[in-house]
Amino acid sequence: MKKSPLPVQNLGAKGKQRKCGREALVKLLRWNFGHPDFRGNQLEAIEAILSGRDCFCLMPTGGGKSMCYQIPALAKTGIVLVISPLIALMENQVMALKEKGIAAEFLSSTQTSQLRNKIHEDLDRGQPSIRLLYVTPELIATSGFMSKLKKIHGRGLLNLIAVDEAHCISSWGHDFRPSYRKLSSLRNQLQDVPILALTATAIPKVQKDVIDSLNLQNPLVLKSSFNRPNIYYEVRYKDLMDDAYADLCDVLKSAGDVCAIVYCLERTTCDDLSTHLSKNGISCAAYHAGLNNKPRSSVLDDWICSKIQVVVATVAFGLSYNNELR
Repeated sequence: MKKSPLPVQNLGAKGKQRKCGREALVKLLRWNFGHPDFRGNQLEAIEAILSGRDCFCLMPTGGGKSMCYQIPALAKTGIVLVISPLIALMENQVMALKEKGIAAEFLSSTQTSQLRNKIHEDLDRGQPSIRLLYVTPELIATSGFMSKLKKIHGRGLLNLIAVDEAHCISSWGHDFRPSYRKLSSLRNQLQDVPILALTATAIPKVQKDVIDSLNLQNPLVLKSSFNRPNIYYEVRYKDLMDDAYADLCDVLKSAGDVCAIVYCLERTTCDDLSTHLSKNGISCAAYHAGLNNKPRSSVLDDWICSKIQVVVATVAFGLSYNNELR
């Protein structure tokens, strides 16, 4: 049986939000996600957001960035907007949230017009049922969607804008995306809505550029250690190997029946390596931006369902959805 979201509070008669204390937030966390307590900087980020403050959060992959906007979505009446560059990961997070009984949706070109219209109709209601809405930066840039956001904001229902993979806005970053640059207009268009910038990878120059580009006002800056004691690291020098592909095959086969991701710097390498691993008896598929949406989603679904053992992806992929939900 699905749990219904546990309400903490509602807007008062004058539209002011009463403070949501730590005990209430932990109760939300336990009821909806089953975790005993917050970890790292999660609680600090959540409290800052609920107080209306902007926040820049640097957490390693698996550090639980998504909890920093999912809990606020459950703590206040209204909508949290999540901007993400990867449709497949939006789909996966929405699916996982729905399984927990949390009203979440995403908007993308991969959906039928009927489904998109249904979501838009809900957003136009006086009290939308949607708590978390995931969108791409490309959609944010359209005048039609921005107009809808302004209307939602005008009704006092837009509580937070969370920008995931925020390093993509910086031309100094490794994964700069021009569509992210247009997010700089969010502050002017929606002035009093707190903005949460999230990333797992940002050198100091990129951190400053993200804060400046998004026009964050006196943001709380949180940075977590990237040391993860539960992970074993081993370095092998490819130049010293006779055959790096053969070595990787041996490593994967010796690991047994495990789920694995192999990261590559280029799409062509993903395709070549995936073909090589498949020929050597390893259930494998490539995943990168050069694939159309449908085959890319199919690869992700097959990997999630253990129909394939290994995904060979570009470094921008970040297939960490299970940990991100924590």
